[in-house]
Amino acid sequence: MKRLTIVLALMLAFSALSVAQNNSSYEAVPVEISSVRAERDGAWFYVHKVLPRQTLYSICRAYDVTQQEVYDANRAGLETGLKAGMDLYIPFHEIIGHETTEPQPSGETAPAPAEPKPETQVQQQPEPQAQLQSEPQPDPGYTVHRVKWYETLYSIARKYDVAPESIIRANHLPRVDLRTGQMLKIPTENYQYAVEKQVNDDFAEQVVPGEPTEEPLMVTEEEQPFDEDQFIFEPFSGKAKIALLLPFKSRSSSPASNYLDFYSGVLLALEKIKADGTDVDLKVIDISDYNDLGTLATDEILGDRDFVIGPVMSADIAKLVYYCNLRRIPLISPMDQQAERLAADNPSLIQAPVSAENQIARLVQSMGYRSSSQDNVIVIRESSNDTTYFRQVEKALNKAGIPYRALSYGILEGRRIDATLSSTYLSSNKANHIIIASEKESFASDAIRNISLLSTRYDIVGYGSNRLRNFETIELEAYQNVSMHFSLGYYVDYSRADVRDFVYKYRALFNTEPGAYAFQGYDLMNYFTAALRKFGKGFTRSLESFDMSLLQSNMHLERVSPFGGYVNKATKDIVYLDDYSIACE
Repeated sequence: MKRLTIVLALMLAFSALSVAQNNSSYEAVPVEISSVRAERDGAWFYVHKVLPRQTLYSICRAYDVTQQEVYDANRAGLETGLKAGMDLYIPFHEIIGHETTEPQPSGETAPAPAEPKPETQVQQQPEPQAQLQSEPQPDPGYTVHRVKWYETLYSIARKYDVAPESIIRANHLPRVDLRTGQMLKIPTENYQYAVEKQVNDDFAEQVVPGEPTEEPLMVTEEEQPFDEDQFIFEPFSGKAKIALLLPFKSRSSSPASNYLDFYSGVLLALEKIKADGTDVDLKVIDISDYNDLGTLATDEILGDRDFVIGPVMSADIAKLVYYCNLRRIPLISPMDQQAERLAADNPSLIQAPVSAENQIARLVQSMGYRSSSQDNVIVIRESSNDTTYFRQVEKALNKAGIPYRALSYGILEGRRIDATLSSTYLSSNKANHIIIASEKESFASDAIRNISLLSTRYDIVGYGSNRLRNFETIELEAYQNVSMHFSLGYYVDYSRADVRDFVYKYRALFNTEPGAYAFQGYDLMNYFTAALRKFGKGFTRSLESFDMSLLQSNMHLERVSPFGGYVNKATKDIVYLDDYSIACE
């Protein structure tokens, strides 16, 4: 049955993968810096002849320039894509690792450019002194910084510990995109204070009714205050352009069934999305066909996408996230919790899975702690080396400001712990919230047995790690006796009508039951397409107000920092009830 599922999914996958696979069977060849240089419109360029199998990404990396710079200099030639044999004008910047840092006369005649102009010709490069005179000179109020290819406005601001707005104001930047080699004035400490004060004054300025006002100053376009929305807002076009990047291993004799299940869920979501009136252009790429995922970071492959789902592993996400930052393309991490660490420095990254830390924080929050006179919080842990989960619980309680007492004992002492709990820890006139701070089956089973026996005499509510639900030695009745609470990243309530509808359709199409990966593909495709429809191409700026309850997960995204991306902090909270049912909150 499972084999049939894989075969059916593969049949669907191959049709969508065909576009991407045309580009996946080669590796980009090395790029050598051209010795041919030309002057055009007062600016100097390298003239690079494109060789077969070279990519725009690899060319830009070699010359240390951005793809946008190359595109701007070769608009006519690149309208139909990069082709072998064409001549590219590459803006001159300092090339790290090469002895020659200024263009030198080559003695050669430049080939005809992709977009020839009458004034284009090869000339003697001006003396280095002349060029240096145009660069910003040291100033007591500033430090001068040359932008490297991998840097953003926000990473530079963090490096110098200044506000991005200060750099924008000091350099009259019309937008946040920077050019490789661009010289920036970075305000020093004293100047930074003055700029920040001016910025604060601008926002704090109020017009008091009845008070005389001065005539507004005329501000030139170059000096207009920076407004991020004017660069990122674009209404939804009516067609969602999406890329799905997963390691299907479709050419292997053992395709990745989990990711094909994910793709199957995506297909069902697309059926619903199109039925709702939204057209979808889905580009599916099997990243197993690529030795270097960095070759995908090109305008030809991802540049026109409204959002990208995948890759899966954090190491692969790291290879694409910088490009997505530059192009403001939301990059959705679909499964790997470890990818959350990348969110702090990458504004385009959206972390969909809820981290273990956030699940525990939500578990603590679900206690609804009121006061020490009404609630009694106890943490039970094993006295051995099983401390990882306990430390996480301890951190969450301290952060929430909830007082607690910890009971530590060894598994061999379990038969006597009920007396200790009763005499020393439990309260007869308060709600007793007991957290089992262990993920070891033998200890967790013993601890829950003890508090279950005491639940007939005390008001006890239990809490624990999600792993406890998989332990076969813990009886379901024990969970019910203490109204056991869990906060889960994923949970499917099969009593919901929309869940049943999805399951019926999945069975009909694939002749098997949907797994967690299928639900995840369906959920993420529906949520982010809905955000795109509602808020337009710059939908990330509105994600914090766009919560949604999905089939398997919930979405409540919060921005990590002013310079970072978003992480999901919504869980599925379930409670075991005494009527043998499970309530999902």
